[in-house]
Amino acid sequence: MTSTNKSQSTFLNQMEGKTSSTTPKYARYTITTSEWHYLKIKINFDPPTDPLPNITSLAFRSLISRSLSEAFGVIGSGIHVDILYWSGDDHQIKEYIGVIRVPREDLTTLWSSLTLFTATLDVGNQMSKEINFEILGNSAFLMGLCTDSRVWTKKLLDS
Repeated sequence: MTSTNKSQSTFLNQMEGKTSSTTPKYARYTITTSEWHYLKIKINFDPPTDPLPNITSLAFRSLISRSLSEAFGVIGSGIHVDILYWSGDDHQIKEYIGVIRVPREDLTTLWSSLTLFTATLDVGNQMSKEINFEILGNSAFLMGLCTDSRVWTKKLLDS
């Protein structure tokens, strides 16, 4: 039996739950690629405003579509984007933050359109504010956006 056939049979035995004295009783499986990519995005106002104007999830979605169409035309506006969370639905907010999901192959297109985008938003009383997007985090898995490990480790070490 060659070494390749031996390793294949060992792998098949592990998958079926059969173990021998030379094979470990546990196995580690790592998912290296994901079909989706997740972004945590913040809307910034220039100059900062208080109270914040009302931006609904529909307006957030249309700002994302507008950024894609301005940067990449019709092709860009056809990119599939899902809004998973939008803080604008809460009425007592201090900042607008959203979590979106995009296909992995369209990540760089969306990222570049968001970072290049600026728009003017009417906030009432014949005033307008410049807005832009800030990307706070990104991950191939949604769980990766839950916390920043650097901040969490610092808090752990400080206590």
